[in-house]
Amino acid sequence: MSNQSSLDTFLEHVPALKIWYNVVLLSIFQLVVFFVLIFFFWWISTSVYYGAILVQSIVSILLVFFYIYLADGAEKIRDKYLRKYGKLAGQFYWFRYHSYTTPIIFMVFFFPLLLITYDAPCIRIISMPSHVLTNPLFPIFASLPMGVIFVIIGFLMKRFSGGYGADVDDYLYMIYPGKSKLITGGMYQYIRNPQYLSRGIIAVGFGFIANNISAILVGLIHFLSYCAIIPAEDKELQRRFGDDFKEYCEKVPAVFPRYGNWKKFLRFIFVGEK
Repeated sequence: MSNQSSLDTFLEHVPALKIWYNVVLLSIFQLVVFFVLIFFFWWISTSVYYGAILVQSIVSILLVFFYIYLADGAEKIRDKYLRKYGKLAGQFYWFRYHSYTTPIIFMVFFFPLLLITYDAPCIRIISMPSHVLTNPLFPIFASLPMGVIFVIIGFLMKRFSGGYGADVDDYLYMIYPGKSKLITGGMYQYIRNPQYLSRGIIAVGFGFIANNISAILVGLIHFLSYCAIIPAEDKELQRRFGDDFKEYCEKVPAVFPRYGNWKKFLRFIFVGEK
């Protein structure tokens, strides 16, 4: 398995997606879910000045409870699906729990960017009621560079994943824990959840690009939702990897690097060196 790409590993356990028309059908389904969510988010955001914050909070809280449920019930779910579906347990698990969450996560991730409040009507997607939370926060020559810098830093963090790929991102090892390995390389030598931090930084960057307090808070809510599921995921990883993960937690913080490692951490982001 070590010679496989993360995508190959994913397709090995979800073989239905090797068939092109299944991919097309899944893509159509996910696009429908995504656009329904866009309409829902748009409707609430245009109704009240705090609507964007409200809908982002509600959906994020629901996602948090969903992933906490999966982490806490991992053994029970795994036993059920392996007993019922055998070799196809991973496929049925993924379609049951994760096929529809992708467009939801995309929506809450990119939502801050949809809240742009620049004066040019042609680039506005959601017209929010005028209020201190929704009015432009900075001049465009200040907000746009700040947002772009955040986004670039976030994407740079994702380059050096240390082994994180589609197989890990899609929670396959909740069903096949024996095939998983503890990721401690790349960005994971400085923090345990670099993917969460990078996504949070990008979401906040989108908020600065959108240039209003509401959008920035929406980005922060997205980041905090990731932080909320870390304790439950840590417990599941502790059960999976035992003392190795416990020792790793003692050495490496969850989201932000230790004070003495900030210089190395930032250098690693930009040049990939220790």
